[in-house]
Amino acid sequence: MKKVSVLIPVFNQEVLISKAIASIPTRDDLEIIICDDGSTDHTVQVIENLSHITLLKNPVNKGVGYTVNKLLNAATGEYIVLLGSDDYFYTEAFNQVIDEFLYHVNNYDIVYFNLQINDGTIWRVTESTKYQYCGTVKFIKRSFIGPTRCPEIRYAEDFYFFEALMKKSPLEIFTDQVVTHYNFPRKNSLVDEALQNIAH
Repeated sequence: MKKVSVLIPVFNQEVLISKAIASIPTRDDLEIIICDDGSTDHTVQVIENLSHITLLKNPVNKGVGYTVNKLLNAATGEYIVLLGSDDYFYTEAFNQVIDEFLYHVNNYDIVYFNLQINDGTIWRVTESTKYQYCGTVKFIKRSFIGPTRCPEIRYAEDFYFFEALMKKSPLEIFTDQVVTHYNFPRKNSLVDEALQNIAH
């Protein structure tokens, strides 16, 4: 079993998906699983040129909730972490959280980290903000997730998934490490508009 499964749902992201993948460190204890959600551009061809990735495919566009569930079902790692296909990790910080927290502080169900957005602002995930930034900001122990899955919807699936996990009373730790670059704001994104209102 791997220590970490990096899970990436992707749809029509032929330009930025390579940067996302390149930001993931090469480690023997890590697997990368990507699920293409019926892309109509060259996303699949870009990914297929990379031999170290498990690629799943939806025959038609099914939405993020369905796609994330498919990734969760395929994961074999002790922990899972999600990455947006137009985002990327800060590789050194990513490695540091794995080495310092997932190995040496291994009794936690959820290990949180922070995001940095396009203008350099850091969004800090704390006990008081974890519901606001409930998406790709954490490593989650797969055994803790168990059968819990996202609702198969196209918007805010991560909030309902996170809410379901919170009802299971996880043991949590906030690392204060900036691990992910979140591509925000993105043009014509309803999710980003809602987040921007929350942040202000």
